[in-house]
Amino acid sequence: MPTPKISVIIPVFNSKKYLRTCLESVTAAINEYGAAELILVDNGSTDGSYEILLSDYRNIARIHQIGGVTISALRNLGARLAQGEYLSFIDSDCVIPKDYFHSAMAVFSTRKADAAGCYYSLPEAPSWIEETWDNINRRGVNTYVPYLFSGNLLIKKSVFEKVGGFNEELITGEDAELGLRLNASGFKIFATPDITAVHLGNPKTLGQFFRKHTWHGLGMFGSLKVSWKDKPLLATFTHLFFTTLGLMNVFVPWVTLSIRIAALLLLSVSVPAVAVAYRAAKRGGTYRPLRSVLLYHIYFSARVWALFKLVIYRTRGHVRPQNAYPRR
Repeated sequence: MPTPKISVIIPVFNSKKYLRTCLESVTAAINEYGAAELILVDNGSTDGSYEILLSDYRNIARIHQIGGVTISALRNLGARLAQGEYLSFIDSDCVIPKDYFHSAMAVFSTRKADAAGCYYSLPEAPSWIEETWDNINRRGVNTYVPYLFSGNLLIKKSVFEKVGGFNEELITGEDAELGLRLNASGFKIFATPDITAVHLGNPKTLGQFFRKHTWHGLGMFGSLKVSWKDKPLLATFTHLFFTTLGLMNVFVPWVTLSIRIAALLLLSVSVPAVAVAYRAAKRGGTYRPLRSVLLYHIYFSARVWALFKLVIYRTRGHVRPQNAYPRR
């Protein structure tokens, strides 16, 4: 069989910080593989990213700009322009090795997979937040999975089109929702470290961590049309209930104030603690449990804040937030 052609699709939005590093690695991998095209789709960047694309990559990539759309719509536009048999979605803050596409095609030739990729790898010298969160949520590889992050995902174009691509109505969570539809249609998603990408844009401060998961939380209802079994969503509502109960308890003088505050702290960390224990049971151990509980507390708090933001958007008649694509 002839070598399959790959269409590499990279969505861009105010990505100047990591853009050249990302594209240098991608173009090196394309040159190594040969039979691939590069499609860069910009979402109305204002930090000079689009100018970098035009000045440095006009001769080696197809560049298109469209403003004010969701990340799903941006990726779908790239897919419609693609001529390859396989679609490779890579985020503009990711770095890939030179043999990336050779390794990916080897996976498709040896595995019964319709889509493949892997969970992100950490950069060199990661922050404690990156390292802890990665250890908490690290998942199995060399196995079939419900979904993969769309920043490091390859999929057969025919399969992508058959399920209708990414859901353009979703603010975030489009990769999980796509995975549910792929699995429901009988398609296989394979996770393997042979297809690796380093994610440079991880949050490195607690403030960045909160903002990132607030943004991701805006898409928490996206998968309900496909499946109601969403553990993070159920845990978010449980965290909201316990925290609200704890706050109400503070204002009811049935015991001393110090005991009421202690009860609030206990209730507010109960769901994060259970989440960490659940992960520990699945992995056979916990990495830095106190830091893990802290990050999960911020994670669920960010999602609760996202719930309030969604209510505000609906109240004001907005279909989705104005800035649908996150600023790194």
